[in-house]
Amino acid sequence: MSAINKMLSILIPIYNYDVTSLVIRLAKQCEKAKINYEIICFDDGSRERIKAKNQALRSVFRVNYVEMSENLGRAKIRNWLAKAASFDRMLFMDCDSKVPGSHFIQNYVDCIKEHQVVYGGRTYTKKMPKSKKKQLHWKYGTAREALNARKRSKRPYLNFLTNNFVIDSQLYARIKLDETITQYGYEDTLFAERLKELNVPIKHIDNPLQHKGVETTKVFLEKLQKATSNLATLYKTKALRHTRLIDFYERLKYWKLLPTFLNYYEKNQNRIESRLMEENPKLRYLQMHKLWLFHQYLNA
Repeated sequence: MSAINKMLSILIPIYNYDVTSLVIRLAKQCEKAKINYEIICFDDGSRERIKAKNQALRSVFRVNYVEMSENLGRAKIRNWLAKAASFDRMLFMDCDSKVPGSHFIQNYVDCIKEHQVVYGGRTYTKKMPKSKKKQLHWKYGTAREALNARKRSKRPYLNFLTNNFVIDSQLYARIKLDETITQYGYEDTLFAERLKELNVPIKHIDNPLQHKGVETTKVFLEKLQKATSNLATLYKTKALRHTRLIDFYERLKYWKLLPTFLNYYEKNQNRIESRLMEENPKLRYLQMHKLWLFHQYLNA
């Protein structure tokens, strides 16, 4: 096994989540894989009760737990984690993740020698939450994010997320996450676009983390609004030229159907947005809502 395979920095930005069980599970898998590793956890302004739980990690072997003095945000906290990493390969993962299998680390170790960037994927629980307040996020995530490697590989850059990926540390230092994006949304898509510009392939494998942080519809829609605002800015500055939403928007404009859509949405806005709050909501209403928001931000 090469030196690269034996060296892995696992980087976890924490925000209001107890990661103690996650970190212990990862450490056990690293020991089983017989690799040199470190697990670095930076807390980005969590509540005190969460910090109190995670502070137990300070006594865990090969774990570096640090609390930031202020909230840095999604991009900057990950860039700081990368600066603190010691090894040639870095595994970034979200704090609200669950490792579903016993070979998660080994699956990455088996392929990171040949690839600079490897994305493992994301899954959700098989059953839809009973609470209707969390069903919209679950349905969206299950339909749009929980894709197997074969499906993701058809559009490897658009199907990349930062929740669970390994990257060469020198490559990450060249591009990093864009710290000008201070609010939630599309920082991972922009990161993937930079990889594409550099002709760096993303290897997709079936090694997912389960997303535990399913949001209520209210919170999910608030984040969606921020993300769509980000996307409109990135589109106007030509930093991002292609996403599913951008492509759909441009097709409507090309076929001169955008005025028809806007007229329909505005006449039915209350009904469409109320249906997003209902039990077992339809994703087509969410798509219409995103498209309308995108147009509003473009023309603000």
